[in-house]
Amino acid sequence: MPENDIKHNGLKLKKNYYDPLPQAEPNVRENETESESTTALPPTPFHRRRDTSRIIRQNIRFAAGWLLFMVFGGGLIYLRFFSNIPGLAPDLLKQYGMIAVGITYLVSIFLALKDNMFDGLLAIVVPFYPFYYLFSGCGSVFFRAIAAALLAAFGFDCLLLVQNISLKVFEKVSYWIQTV
Repeated sequence: MPENDIKHNGLKLKKNYYDPLPQAEPNVRENETESESTTALPPTPFHRRRDTSRIIRQNIRFAAGWLLFMVFGGGLIYLRFFSNIPGLAPDLLKQYGMIAVGITYLVSIFLALKDNMFDGLLAIVVPFYPFYYLFSGCGSVFFRAIAAALLAAFGFDCLLLVQNISLKVFEKVSYWIQTV
């Protein structure tokens, strides 16, 4: 047949994969003094040395964040609930605290946008998501400690403010629905 005489320049197998593999002969040493557990094996990715300096720095930052939270949070809670500052009215301290929590909320939105666009969009759209992102996904230990201290001292006041605003909005929407 003449069509079988034509050489094709297609892909060719370089190895015959259908032949059985030859049996590997065991590598037996006559005078083996070392056991296989003591032979030097090449390092694998799982046997690499850990960077202990990085782990130590991370643990120090973690402990410093907790220390900052306890000192700053304890001070703010003491000022908010137990102390009367002579030159500062308690209502004014509450307002400053709520402003600080609001600034923390906005900075959390900014951090979420900077980290990931999806987290940033969720932080903008979903209420209270910036605080969830701050405590679950953000890597800023010191900002997390400051935000936790502010929320411990002034979080209840902020929730009361949000509740009052939402009740006013609910009443206005209900009135608008009834009159239209």
